[in-house]
Amino acid sequence: DARIPVSSVNHDFEELLHQKKRILLFNKTGLADVEITRNWSEIFKKSDIPFLFIDALNQRDLNKILPISRKLMQEKWSTFRRRGIRPPSLKLLITGIPNVGKSSLINRLSRRKAAETGPTPGVTKHQDWIKLGKDVELLDTPGILWPKIENREAGLRLTITGAIKDSIVGTSLLSDYLLGILLQKEPEQLLRHYHLAQEDLDLLPGDLLERIAKKRGCLKSGGAIDHPRAESLLLRDFRAGKLGRLSFDQPETDE
Repeated sequence: DARIPVSSVNHDFEELLHQKKRILLFNKTGLADVEITRNWSEIFKKSDIPFLFIDALNQRDLNKILPISRKLMQEKWSTFRRRGIRPPSLKLLITGIPNVGKSSLINRLSRRKAAETGPTPGVTKHQDWIKLGKDVELLDTPGILWPKIENREAGLRLTITGAIKDSIVGTSLLSDYLLGILLQKEPEQLLRHYHLAQEDLDLLPGDLLERIAKKRGCLKSGGAIDHPRAESLLLRDFRAGKLGRLSFDQPETDE
């Protein structure tokens, strides 16, 4: 996920794939802070692993993937040709954390609905080979997280961005965490989207959520605040990109 390029790295994959030809794809750049993404890109340029910051909804981004993949295989294919053997078709495996847009990426690459998509983790349940052309096949795989996430901050970031189900962490903690960051990074977006008053930005996250709940009618019968409903509303709005472009991993602290 381009918003959490460090927190979303599955180190188990790093160990398994370190000798394989691969491209690191950081998806959802359309939801990430532009300047922070640019800074991360400069950092990854120092690595010897090809990478792309992409938006699966942007065909121009996706058009770069297959040419880079073919370039990575040229040396191996040349060896086949020198031996008089016809090189095999290009076979790609796409793997990563849950709900990072792998299926959307595949559907755009294949220009058809070849993989199921959804807003929650765990939509892809099995592995499928998908033909992208006469000489290209791609294997879709379910999203995989490592068994134990020991870093609390990384766990919150993974949940906020959708890789972990909200129910595991709880929407109360998530909304508090998100509002704290929005107050710091995107206060004007909060004001505009929820029609808040300037002085509302001085409220603590819990009190601000109640103000948002009243503005959006997240109330129980009798007028009491419906906190779970307000929390879910906030998280939905953020994930839909309505609250600004946020990146959670910072190059200066998370590199």
